[in-house]
Amino acid sequence: MASSPHQLPLKRAAVKTRFARTFLRALHNLNADGAGASPGSAAQARRRRSRKIKLAAYASMASAVGPRRAWSRAVLWRIRSRASLRRIPPAQRSSRSRRKPKPPPSRTRRSRNDVRGGRLDSDKAKELRKLVPGGKAMDLCCLLDETAHYIKCLSSQVEIMRNIADLFST
Repeated sequence: MASSPHQLPLKRAAVKTRFARTFLRALHNLNADGAGASPGSAAQARRRRSRKIKLAAYASMASAVGPRRAWSRAVLWRIRSRASLRRIPPAQRSSRSRRKPKPPPSRTRRSRNDVRGGRLDSDKAKELRKLVPGGKAMDLCCLLDETAHYIKCLSSQVEIMRNIADLFST
């Protein structure tokens, strides 16, 4: 069965569908929650709203991909840990913040420095580790695989968000 260039493989199309559904649901919830007036200037309200939209986009993509990818587990863990910190009263937060929460266990081989031919990781790999969520706990091979998947997901995310913006702007 030959596929046209505009057709996506079934797996990637399913991820796009799950992302679109959860992102639209999150936007709907965000719209329903933001119905009341919030304190502060209009610029502050826009910044808060754009941060919430960005967070909803990341959470939707990570949940659409599922726990099989290290970057999605890292994104979901970061969101959950921030949410749990917000639920703690400020008086108790200072004592709890001393204890650093542990990230979820990585399913990849852990290695701080990947030795290849007697050399440590290059500067480019170190920079890549900073960009990919959960990249600090991966060896170079897994890091490259996760990076490729993360880039595909980000490009899908941009495509879907553009389609949503085009749909509502016309």
